[in-house]
Amino acid sequence: MKTVENKKQVNSELTAMREEINKRLDEVLKKLETRKESNESLEKLQPSHVCKKMGWSRSKFEQFKRDGLFRTTKIGGKVYVYASDLQRLFPKDFF
Repeated sequence: MKTVENKKQVNSELTAMREEINKRLDEVLKKLETRKESNESLEKLQPSHVCKKMGWSRSKFEQFKRDGLFRTTKIGGKVYVYASDLQRLFPKDFF
C-alpha cells in the first residue's frame, strides 16, 4: 500500500517539476525572441546601399536625413542608417 502511495507522490512531483521546467523554457524562448528582434532592429546600412536599393540620389538621401525621416549614426567616421527605420517607412519597397 505504501509503495502505491509513494509512486503517486513521485508521479505528482515529477509532473510539477515538468510543468516548472516547461514554464521556464517558455520564458527563455520569449527572451531569446525579444533579443533577436532587438538585434535585427539595430542592423545598420551604408547610405550608398540605401540609395542604390531605393533608387535615390545621394542628395535626396541627405534631404530625407535632414527632415528626420530616419535615424543615422556615425561609426568610425562613416554614416550608417538603421534598417528598421527604413523598413517602417517603406515596408513594400525595402527588403
